[in-house]
This record gives sequence, C-alpha cells and structure tokens, in this order.
Amino acid sequence: MRKLALAIALVLVVLGMARPVAAGEVEKTFPFELDTWYDLGVTDGPVTLHRVRVKHDTRGLTKSKLFRGPDSPYSDTVVIELEYTNTSDKDWEAACLIHWLDAKGNVIDGYDDDEGLGEDEKKETATMTIATLKYGLEMAKKLYVKVAFHED
Repeated sequence: MRKLALAIALVLVVLGMARPVAAGEVEKTFPFELDTWYDLGVTDGPVTLHRVRVKHDTRGLTKSKLFRGPDSPYSDTVVIELEYTNTSDKDWEAACLIHWLDAKGNVIDGYDDDEGLGEDEKKETATMTIATLKYGLEMAKKLYVKVAFHED
C-alpha cells in the first residue's frame, strides 16, 4: 500500500512537471470594424496580450495577392495583428482563434492557428495575413477573439 501511494505521488509529480510554467487565456467579442484596435489587457506570467485588430493590407504585392491575382474583384487581403509583450527569456506560443461573425453570430471567416510570441519582446506585433471575401468583410458585425498562450 505504501509503495502504491509512493508510485502515485511520483506520477503526479512527473505530470506536474510536464505542464507549462504559466498559461493564460482571453476570450472576448467586439463590434467588427476594420483598422480598429481592441483592448485585450490580459497578463499571465511574463506575457501580456495588449490588443488585437483586423486591418486592410496596404502592402504591395504579397504571396496572397500573387496567388489569387492582384485584380480579384471579390477578395481582399487582411492582416490580423496581435500586440504582446514577453519579458521572459523563453519563447511562448499563442493559439489564436479569431473570427468575424455575421449579425446572427455565424462565422464568416477568420484565423485558427498558433503564433509564436518571441522572447524578450516589448510591445511586439504578431501578424497573420489572410485572403478573404470582400462580401464577408461587408457583412461582418462582430469580432470573436480567443487566445490561449503558454510557454513554448
């Protein structure tokens, strides 16, 4: 019985060591407006997620524009920006789920992937570029943001 208790305690210690040192999450919904920053204001451990926005891509020729053609009348390129600070000496990772929704709350389009939050960065911006339909941007009423972050 004593050996079983010791074995269970050892397993719990090992499992506890496998978890990230700290982890945080933010989940918010905002009115959708392109080129507008929305405050997230969440801190966990050495990482702070300051704010997020979806903006028009004003850069010239990009990979997205190259593959779909620069004169596509139905699509547009947007950039999702996540502003963060990471005072740690280790990289962190953010699982980003960022969607624009119609008036009924249905997902139109968005981004669902991981982004690196580099070590020792102050007010840095992670950028995600995607092609989307112009019509979807016109119909968007809400911006849903869920970001879970942890040490990489």
